[in-house]
Amino acid sequence: MITAVTRTAHRWRAALPALDRGHAVRSALAFGLCFGVVTAVAGIPYGVFAAIGCYVDAYGARDPYPRRGPVLALLSVGFVLAFAAGSLAAGDVWAMTAVLTVVAVTATLVVRTLRLSGPGSYFVVLVTALAAFLPPVGLAETAARAGCVAIGVTVSWLSAMSGRLVRPYEPEERTVSAAFRSVGAFVDATRRAAEAHPPTGLTAAQRSAYTAVHGAWTALDDTRRPRAAPAPRRLVLYALMVRLDIMLDAVQSAAERRGEQVPAVWGSWLRDAAAAVSTGRTPDSWPVAVGAWPAVPPLVADGRAPASPAPLESARGLWPVPLPPRKSLGAELRLLLSSASPAPTIALRVGLSVMVGTILGWALPLLHPAWVAVGAAAALQGGPGQQPSQRAGSRFVGTVAGVAITALVAQVYRPGVWATVVLATVVHAVSRGLPPTSLLARTLLNTPVALMLVNAAFIGGPGLGTLAAYRLLDLTLGLCLGMGAALLVRGVPVRHVCAAVSGAVAATGPAVAERLRTGSAGAGSEGTAWQRAADLWTMHASVPAEEIRSTGTADRLWPAVLAVRRLLSWNVLGGPTTPAPDDGARAEAFLRVLAGAAGTGLPGSPGLRSALPRPLRTPEPAHDPEVHRRLAALRSALERPVPPVAGAAPPDGTD
Repeated sequence: MITAVTRTAHRWRAALPALDRGHAVRSALAFGLCFGVVTAVAGIPYGVFAAIGCYVDAYGARDPYPRRGPVLALLSVGFVLAFAAGSLAAGDVWAMTAVLTVVAVTATLVVRTLRLSGPGSYFVVLVTALAAFLPPVGLAETAARAGCVAIGVTVSWLSAMSGRLVRPYEPEERTVSAAFRSVGAFVDATRRAAEAHPPTGLTAAQRSAYTAVHGAWTALDDTRRPRAAPAPRRLVLYALMVRLDIMLDAVQSAAERRGEQVPAVWGSWLRDAAAAVSTGRTPDSWPVAVGAWPAVPPLVADGRAPASPAPLESARGLWPVPLPPRKSLGAELRLLLSSASPAPTIALRVGLSVMVGTILGWALPLLHPAWVAVGAAAALQGGPGQQPSQRAGSRFVGTVAGVAITALVAQVYRPGVWATVVLATVVHAVSRGLPPTSLLARTLLNTPVALMLVNAAFIGGPGLGTLAAYRLLDLTLGLCLGMGAALLVRGVPVRHVCAAVSGAVAATGPAVAERLRTGSAGAGSEGTAWQRAADLWTMHASVPAEEIRSTGTADRLWPAVLAVRRLLSWNVLGGPTTPAPDDGARAEAFLRVLAGAAGTGLPGSPGLRSALPRPLRTPEPAHDPEVHRRLAALRSALERPVPPVAGAAPPDGTD
């Protein structure tokens, strides 16, 4: 009996989402300090405004400190200005509509430009809507309330940056550690697939590994500063990522070829290395020969080479490739609004739903109409990797559960001022400690907090029970509006997807040509190519998250994403070769043709295939047959985007 109970407890514990205790504790201290101190000094209504400012702690938790500090400060200023604008517009429906719509669109674009981890523009819309639907007040009262919000965002910013005093490189180390674990899982999956008859698919493990590696490179890129050398620890992480990329490339090559097996020692070593990096240490050995940078490193069966400064020195000479060149904020904004970006469509959706939600919230006899506009934004923001229908479903179920819990508790217990402060602080902290993918659990916890704050702000109001019932009604209406906007403005336009593919392939052409022409990678062309490849990664991640129902577009994009990245990996990690100017010219011309065809339709579409001239021969550089294989893989990914299967023959490169 005891054994059965223990097993059940272990199963429940495994099913529960992991709690980030550090984030939860920091959020509890910041939220409780602001809410409690301001309540003690000025009363609980002003304490609520300070607590609202603490919602900025939903952002930046996974970003490296050099990037987190300035962009979170910029977002904090945006919180205060958005709250002040909403407060000044209160009482005039058209002013409220204009302010909320502009804030929703602008915040969506800015947050995507900053690439700040968190729930998109959702909380910016929330603080603006709460201020806009309060009774109108004068300039002095608006300034006082905005000052309380400023206290909340300031303390939350200090809390978010406090970890820098203890472990300044922890965010980068966590993403690099996750990349090592994911590649280790890919190694294990590759070995199992090679032993199976018939061979099993590897697409899920492969995509997870490459996505984690891309995330680690992005984190390292976020730590760069203009004309500044990297800190020694970050250079070590960079060297580790270069070695990991070599291993990942070798695993993928083994998966694509017949008869090759990845050494079993790689999987265990990668897991050990992940554990070391996550605690701030450096792995003390390598399972492949140190100092070599071939495109496909030798698959050493059991040997481990001792650690040496060679990888670090090689990394110092290679830095910052493959990281893209730094861009100004203006360049980032231009790229964001370009035809290859999904952001304009997403911002249009959010702005449209918030605009209609604001008007309905004012026109209908609702108890707290701000939640209509907030619910509309909630259906379209804040659920990483989830479609709008999934986000709306998770938020609805979470809200129903949160409302039910709040209503039941309100029947037997009415919290006073300090009980409200304590309860709201504890529940808020737990919600912040949950992973961002736990949208339902976070919504369930956020709902009672929001209801307690609103109930505290309206002294002598209808009470928690009534507020809870109306919260469910208002938010449901808002979620329906969000879904309606998602149906009206459907997904990311196909032309944007095609432009992203075409841009990545076109930028890869000069990089490959430079490599073949000179025998080594060119920093300028290589950096631009990696930037376009990163844009394609963003598009690949955005497409499924903005579809009402799955269209398979992301699956059709994935082989092209992988093929472009594999070409660029060969450029950087392949080592010097004999210059071949003619091969370089032929490869560039070939990739230019592929880029032009990619702009006419999605990978695998009849339009793309018909845009390719016939016959079209894939270049075969004499000095490196690996280039031919990777060029042929890119062509196949555009013509026939079928995810690769372990043991499959290399794609045919000629007509």
